[in-house]
Amino acid sequence: MRADGRSVAIAAVGLAIAFAIIVATIASYRWWDDHHVVATDDNGLAVARVVAATLHTSADLRVSRLTGTVQATGATSRLWGWLTSTRVVKAPFEVDYFVNVRRLDPGDFRYDADRRTLTVEVPDVRPGKPNIDHARVTLDQTSGVYVSRDAMTDLQRRVASTAATAVAERAADPENMTKARENARTAIARLFGGALSAAGLPVRVDVRFAGEPGAGNNEQWDMSRSLQEVLANAQ
Repeated sequence: MRADGRSVAIAAVGLAIAFAIIVATIASYRWWDDHHVVATDDNGLAVARVVAATLHTSADLRVSRLTGTVQATGATSRLWGWLTSTRVVKAPFEVDYFVNVRRLDPGDFRYDADRRTLTVEVPDVRPGKPNIDHARVTLDQTSGVYVSRDAMTDLQRRVASTAATAVAERAADPENMTKARENARTAIARLFGGALSAAGLPVRVDVRFAGEPGAGNNEQWDMSRSLQEVLANAQ
């Protein structure tokens, strides 16, 4: 019995190792195929198509959008610095601002019956990933005695990096963040205020971001009733 049990254990371990190797091999093959293999048609010509796509769930509420034009630069050199080249590009961009409403729970809602005010504490606004439209550039200047294909690829990568950095810094500018928070307050107040009005509870919605101070010291708010209790009493 002990020998049989040991044989089963050894077989199970072997199967687990083999399964892990198979999974790793498939994952490696898919990664290589997605990133390095050129997709072609029946005639062997490269074609434009999506080679991999994943649909992700999201509960982010878009509350604002920043648009404009960014100027990006890049520089590189070859032959130990003797052959230099630069590139300047101007392209339109946009950045969306989001509030993650998935993180809200009943404890984030409090109702003041005397003031008929619902206070909602939400996560702070955060700017999304900069979207640079490189297909609609308005200026593209490349300088250099000789710009090789490898150097041009390096310049494009550097231009994309500096563009994303510049846009991200502008998106995080305190003035833009303040405006995005104001837009967020309006959007979230409309979202919850409209739902409550439809449920027969016309109340004012006060939106606060995580970390903001509460009501002034001279104000005494009755925040003991949760949103669930208010909705239950309205039925």
